Amino acid sequence: MFNPLTDAPGLVSGSLEFLLGILFFPTVFFTFQYMLKYTWLGAKFCQQFKLKNHGIYDISNKLTSTTFAILACSCGLYVYSNCGDDVFKDRFYILDNYLIFGVSYFFYDIGSMYMVYRTQDSEDVNFSAADIIRFLVDGPLILLHHLLVPVIGFPTMMIYRGGQGDCMLGTSFLVEASTPFVSLRVILVHLGLKNSRLYMVNGVLMVVTFFLCRIAIFPVLYCWYIRLEGWSGQIGRAHV
Repeated sequence: MFNPLTDAPGLVSGSLEFLLGILFFPTVFFTFQYMLKYTWLGAKFCQQFKLKNHGIYDISNKLTSTTFAILACSCGLYVYSNCGDDVFKDRFYILDNYLIFGVSYFFYDIGSMYMVYRTQDSEDVNFSAADIIRFLVDGPLILLHHLLVPVIGFPTMMIYRGGQGDCMLGTSFLVEASTPFVSLRVILVHLGLKNSRLYMVNGVLMVVTFFLCRIAIFPVLYCWYIRLEGWSGQIGRAHV
């Protein structure tokens, strides 16, 4: 039986993983949306905080982003905690399997962001050509990011690295550790809690995790790589 922790993805298993991701992330998004809109507790919550469609869509989007981040960080921590002596050649097929599953998130998120964008000035989500063009024009950088990751980043991580560097790639997944705090910040704004103590505490945690996991992590990975390359060179010279 296929085990994503230890088995390399094949054509069939990889296709199923991608399709699972295509179904999973929209399901999470619409589940949160349904809970806020149609359950008794959700309706009471929306009434208390005066949430309309824009807030409901945006909160659902941020909770789905948090779900993606938790899964990515869990995968990264698993790889990092199991790295052995041969950091360059240790293989962790959970990375390949998660990359195939997780790349679908970026396609889902484009649609989700459009729904959030469209409900800024309307309670309904329309998919007219004019609205779509306006959405593309207003957010070119974030859209470019969401397209470059699947088109360039995914092939690079899956194919061109040649199955090496799993430990470093897995560790780099920890860049998503700041996402839950970024998402909570937006959610608290929707709830009118911008002046609350929770907002301030979350802001501190967001800044700290953003610095550590999205900025400082890359020099650390670079130094890690240089140190290992130095050791590799010394070992090679010792055998000559």
